[in-house]
Amino acid sequence: MNKIDLLQATVYDLLPDVIGITESWTHEDVLDSELTISGFHLFRCDRKNGFTGGGVLLYVKDTLNPVEYHTKGYYGEHVWCKIHDLLIGLCYRSDNRAIVGPNNEAA
Repeated sequence: MNKIDLLQATVYDLLPDVIGITESWTHEDVLDSELTISGFHLFRCDRKNGFTGGGVLLYVKDTLNPVEYHTKGYYGEHVWCKIHDLLIGLCYRSDNRAIVGPNNEAA
């Protein structure tokens, strides 16, 4: 949250089509409008269960007409979108067993 202005300036300079951010530290009290980047669609997944940190944000240019896509599997914090036949996803997996559980150890 404290770097949204820097992110917007970087986007203005680099003109990316897709932006993936891990460790967003966003939570349910942070509104989508606080994370908006003009010309981009935001997909987000905040860390759940009262843990701090984590979270992912995926920004995709509006002109690409991205559509949110839901996977059947579980992979911690993740977001997916579909652009025509292309799937774009962003995943963050903590190595904290309290968050991911004892049967989901990092490889």
